[in-house]
Amino acid sequence: MVKGIRPRTGFIFLCLLFCNYASYAQKIVASFDRDKIVIGEQVTLQLKVVDVNPRTSFLPGWFQFPDSLNHLSIIRKDSVDTLDLGGYTTYIQHLTITSFDSGKWAVPLHPIVIQDKETGKQTIIKADSIFLQVLPVDVSNLKDYHDIKEIIDVPVKTDYTLIIAAAASVIVVVILIILILKRKKRPAPVVKKAPKSNRPPLEEAMYQLRELEKEGLPAKGQTKLFYEKLDDICREYFETRMNVNISQFTSDELLPVVAVYLQDKKAREDYRQVLQLIDAAKFAKYVPGNQENTEALQLAAATLQHIDTQVQITTQHVN
Repeated sequence: MVKGIRPRTGFIFLCLLFCNYASYAQKIVASFDRDKIVIGEQVTLQLKVVDVNPRTSFLPGWFQFPDSLNHLSIIRKDSVDTLDLGGYTTYIQHLTITSFDSGKWAVPLHPIVIQDKETGKQTIIKADSIFLQVLPVDVSNLKDYHDIKEIIDVPVKTDYTLIIAAAASVIVVVILIILILKRKKRPAPVVKKAPKSNRPPLEEAMYQLRELEKEGLPAKGQTKLFYEKLDDICREYFETRMNVNISQFTSDELLPVVAVYLQDKKAREDYRQVLQLIDAAKFAKYVPGNQENTEALQLAAATLQHIDTQVQITTQHVN
């Protein structure tokens, strides 16, 4: 035992040292400067990834948002700034957002990857979606508000210049069309579309999953394309089998729709895992391993088979 340090004091010192280490855990922090706006107002969304050790780690990618998503429009995207504190770096970005649709709208946050500089190991950081309440404008109590007036007739002098110019333009267009039709001798080639498969939706999806596995895209360095195709196969099955249009849905919006036929908790969690891998590979530049790729295919196939069984049961009960 070191002189001058009591056993209890040493224990407290070790606890403080551990707490100090644990406090530097990387995480995503997202917040609006206010959570409610009226239609047309602007709000600032702050995105932060905190406590990244720049000596050992770096961010290979950042949040990617389209100009419009889920009834929200992004007006301005500031550049990503950094803040160094105690040897750790916090990455910050501000987005200016507005909306012209009243309601409570979600902003899905895709996972962020932190990569170790030495080993190349990647760690995924996830965060829940955040919500913005957009309220309709109430003009009932505004003193300066004036209702729309009736149309007032205003005498206008007739100017034939525009009429003549419009007529001349129409004549020129008609002459050009006639000349083009006369010179067009050969018929346009007929583009034959690929015949739609006559297989049932589940059988077609299983066939596409087997073909996707044979392509071996991850081994060719095309992991992102692999997960894009996996996502497309699942969505095409959902649209065909359940007769729903989910082409523009995010993963957060898709899961509740599919969960209607995934009452089994394990089946629901398995497909949630597939969606997380798809988002990480497509948006966070995360590169899953071979085992994760194989499991994603197997879980996707099991999910579609489970849903097909539930749809059949539901159809039989209705009939």
